[in-house]
Amino acid sequence: MSASTWRRPGVVIRAVAVTSVLAIALAACGGGRSDTPSGGGSSNGGAIDTAACTTDPAKATVTGDTITLGTSLPLSGIYSAFKGILDGETAYIDYLNKDLGGVEVAGKKYQIKLEVKDDAYAAEKTVANVQSLIDSNVFGLFNVVGTKNNLAIRDQVNEDCVPNLLAATGSPAWGNSKYPWLLGTFLVPYPDEMKALVDYLKVKEPKATIAVLRANDDFGGAYSETLSSLVKGTDLKVVKVVGYDPETPDTKSQITTLAATNADVLVIGGTLLACPDALKNVAASGWRPTTYMSGTCTSKTLMAIAGEAGNDVLTVLPLMDPSNPAFASSPAVTLYKEKVGQYVPTADPGNGIVAYGWTAGAMLQKILEDSPKLTRLSVMETARTFTASGIGLMPKGAKFVTNIKNDWFLGEQFQIVQYSTAKGYFSPVGGAIDFNGKTASFTPKALING
Repeated sequence: MSASTWRRPGVVIRAVAVTSVLAIALAACGGGRSDTPSGGGSSNGGAIDTAACTTDPAKATVTGDTITLGTSLPLSGIYSAFKGILDGETAYIDYLNKDLGGVEVAGKKYQIKLEVKDDAYAAEKTVANVQSLIDSNVFGLFNVVGTKNNLAIRDQVNEDCVPNLLAATGSPAWGNSKYPWLLGTFLVPYPDEMKALVDYLKVKEPKATIAVLRANDDFGGAYSETLSSLVKGTDLKVVKVVGYDPETPDTKSQITTLAATNADVLVIGGTLLACPDALKNVAASGWRPTTYMSGTCTSKTLMAIAGEAGNDVLTVLPLMDPSNPAFASSPAVTLYKEKVGQYVPTADPGNGIVAYGWTAGAMLQKILEDSPKLTRLSVMETARTFTASGIGLMPKGAKFVTNIKNDWFLGEQFQIVQYSTAKGYFSPVGGAIDFNGKTASFTPKALING
């Protein structure tokens, strides 16, 4: 692979290809950046204020024919199932580079180089990873995984004015206008999940009592705090909220406590192994609530771990489930399965996490191609004024939209889905839900501005 460079005012820095995997970096104080702001202004009529940037993002560009991006995600530890995201990304970027000849930006073709670092889902490791990669002059960050992980890096990313594109978390904090250099992904925003569930329950179980299992972190808080806000003024009632340690997937004692309430509905505001663990503990307890599970858990692998305990669980999907035969003839699904099989043959294309990574790669391509210039500022402003449809495994007719003035969330169109253990896939329940431009209106302000 060829090396790539990008330019700062008065400096040209060369980033040498390191590996064929992704890496992310957060700049240390003074490490690899100028000591004074450039005051470089903004393109597109000043959509993003760059006055406080440590370097001029309107001049931070790429020379050569390779755009180097970085990411940090858990490839080891209890959250290593998120490696499926990397499998999907890798398959798409290999397809883009090898089959399509790269991505075209402002009339020129570029190869995409992805550098990866493992953080085992530990925020302090994410910080170190991102520091090393910004120091090595990646053009931007892509699909960094985790709420706490992106919260840990957002101040530095914002200071350095480095695009952090499609952060792999549905946190409502990505609607905070103080941090324009972080764009959340098309995962359904966690408050939108709770709004959809409350609307569903108002029709199906309007007087339901609700118990909540939540991770003891910002991720879990987005579920429990939004839900508590949304049930006010309804006949729905949250009767118990219990937290679990996100460093362990063990939820047995918490489910025992929640089962004692005999609530009509259980909400699982957890992720990865905590989801099947909770489902199995519910089944073992004899409690039979209507169960809603975080949209981050829609993995074929996780549902296989849950086994029969996962039958009928409700959740949300913004994409087509590649395991659902209803989509088997879709050209988008056919291409996805073919290219995952070709470029990452060890990956399971039926895994929703892999499908997410593939679609993230396709959306990255769209953002770059829509950018009028290949500069950090132009790319970020493009991402902040973005419309996506027909990208990756987006359902027919779906549209993901951002607007820098009033809508900072992607993934606001989706469906409630229900899992069938016998069938082995999720099927839609009801029609498409469209919250485009509405997330901030029903999200507790502290969750956005915190």
